[in-house]
Amino acid sequence: MNIKSLILGSAAALVACGSAQAADLPVAEPVDYVKVCDAYGAGYFFIPGTDTCLKIGGKVLFGVSSEGFGNDAGLDRADDLVNFYTETTFSFTAREETELGTLTAHMEFDDASDTTTAGGTVGNGAAIDKAYIMLGGFYAGLTDSLLDFNAGLGYDDYGFGFGDLNTIGYKADMGNGVTAAIALEEFNNNEAGAGTSMPAVTASLSVAQGWGSLVVGAGVHQVRYTNSATSTDFGFAVGGEGTFNIAEGLTFGLAGGYGTRISNLAAGIAAGSLAKEWLASAGLAYAFADNMTLSLDAGYKSVNDFGTTGDFKGWGTSLMLEYVPVKNLSVTGKVGYQKMDYHASSATADWDDVAAKIEIERTF
Repeated sequence: MNIKSLILGSAAALVACGSAQAADLPVAEPVDYVKVCDAYGAGYFFIPGTDTCLKIGGKVLFGVSSEGFGNDAGLDRADDLVNFYTETTFSFTAREETELGTLTAHMEFDDASDTTTAGGTVGNGAAIDKAYIMLGGFYAGLTDSLLDFNAGLGYDDYGFGFGDLNTIGYKADMGNGVTAAIALEEFNNNEAGAGTSMPAVTASLSVAQGWGSLVVGAGVHQVRYTNSATSTDFGFAVGGEGTFNIAEGLTFGLAGGYGTRISNLAAGIAAGSLAKEWLASAGLAYAFADNMTLSLDAGYKSVNDFGTTGDFKGWGTSLMLEYVPVKNLSVTGKVGYQKMDYHASSATADWDDVAAKIEIERTF
């Protein structure tokens, strides 16, 4: 056997051996890359291996503010004349289609730092702001009440309604931008020490079309007392909000409501007398450039609490300028004035005050 034959034979043996070993190696699975989901708008992607579309969003906001409204005792060296604060929000929305309609889960996590008070630290305002499930028109979880109206744009201190709360309800799409809704809501308006025996019942009707949007709503809630002699009352609330596209770049908003609630006074509670309140707000916004918007708003509130020391009324107005230097980044300046008047027999002094803010916000 010559050298050439020996080399060729050895090479053939090595190839055969390598082929046998390769047959025993595991085969790599195909890579399941993240795919864009365009069924629900921009920003969604498929969770690999599922039919669920996920969207991640949020914001980071940094602000500088003046001392704020309502310091009727006057300023002294213990007060912070300039305050820094930071707010963050993370949101997650998961959606997919089922035989019963679109299945949605949404969660928002907010963190508002407060370094303006003693012991205030970054993260001390952390909370889950919203967390709810939707299937078709049914929804349940922590979200906005059907009664939540506010047209304020700058210092939006004149909103009316129940705010965020735990609720279960149904929203029916009536077509042509019209939606009807009804819900049971966990609104607690009882005297301290008295438990709730029934949820609030709320309903709303809304329409959104090219001219703008309009929503009206009403609700009934329980008011319970620790004294069995007064037992239980029922308060109510009714209100609405509208936004109108007046011209290109110019919008006008109007909101307000009237309702009854538990008194803040011991005498009012003892008599089972409900306080009456009403609030109104309006705002005008004009985009005079592609990246600049000027807003002016005003609000009024009045509370009649047993006709004595709990009564007060007040109003305010604010001006806001928003500048968007690049997409998803805004710089906003706000200045506002508020005035509060209290009942003559109240221990709280009347006040009027001016405040200002500058905020930088990045959204994604």
